[in-house]
Amino acid sequence: MEREERVPVVDGPFGIFNIELTNRCPMRCVMCPRTKNMKRRQGFMKFELFSRLIDELVQTNEDYINHQPVWLHHFGESLLHPEFGRFIQYAVKKEVVTCLSLNPMMLTHTVSLALLKSKPQILYISLDGHDDTSFQKIRGVKNAYAQSLENLQNFLTLKQSSGSDCRIVLSMIDFNLNRQSIAQTRSHWESAPGVDEFLMKSFSTWDGDAADINCLEDDSQKESTVKSGRVECNFPWERMTVLWDGEVVPCCNDYDKKLSLGNFNHQTLSEIWNGHEMTKLREEFISGRVTNPLCHHCEKLRLPREQWDW
Repeated sequence: MEREERVPVVDGPFGIFNIELTNRCPMRCVMCPRTKNMKRRQGFMKFELFSRLIDELVQTNEDYINHQPVWLHHFGESLLHPEFGRFIQYAVKKEVVTCLSLNPMMLTHTVSLALLKSKPQILYISLDGHDDTSFQKIRGVKNAYAQSLENLQNFLTLKQSSGSDCRIVLSMIDFNLNRQSIAQTRSHWESAPGVDEFLMKSFSTWDGDAADINCLEDDSQKESTVKSGRVECNFPWERMTVLWDGEVVPCCNDYDKKLSLGNFNHQTLSEIWNGHEMTKLREEFISGRVTNPLCHHCEKLRLPREQWDW
């Protein structure tokens, strides 16, 4: 929907940007607000809730599932979920473009086999650092880079031998703590067998409210974006994010459920899509006076879409 057409209640169907299978994670990443700022309860999504989410999306918005990916992660490591393979398989069976971001520290042989068997279309695999020391500074886990690297290499070999057509994107986050590692490893990953793309991900301050993360952003990155005076973000007219417990939030920046739009355990997604909280959020964006606790400091709020990295 173009900005000029914005209205508080929309006729078009909802999309789902991402679904949080769990918000548990073994990592203590310095650039993730989950590490020091997330206070909400932790847990695992139930399969019954997940299957109803997928079913309503498929029944409501066929065009979306044909053209947009649904990411099965949010603020947690989805491979910790004991039934992650079942979740992925269900979405794939329903012809949803199913994607996942993960850490190779989790890719044991058993997990790798289950992941490939579930047949996701795209995997973003994050491997920051270039040795145990640099990895620990970024990801907060001791003596884990060498094992993560070995897991990843074994997974790529297994993926190739299995004939899987899953697209593999190897990503590293572009910020000061990672620059040396990117310089040392980028050429290797760009040509590594089994890796389809190397992605240098832009650093994110998420909703802009975590001081410990804001201070990690380079001054050059802050100056490289030109913001409009008006609200440019169009997420409330396009899609939503669903947390592991059924709470629905506006987007993937909401790590601590700061702005709940409703709960899928008690409402359908269609009801939430044009419910009171969502229409109130759209009214804020239309007026340009954004005061809600999630969006008011977001770096992308007034940033033209062509400058987004999502």
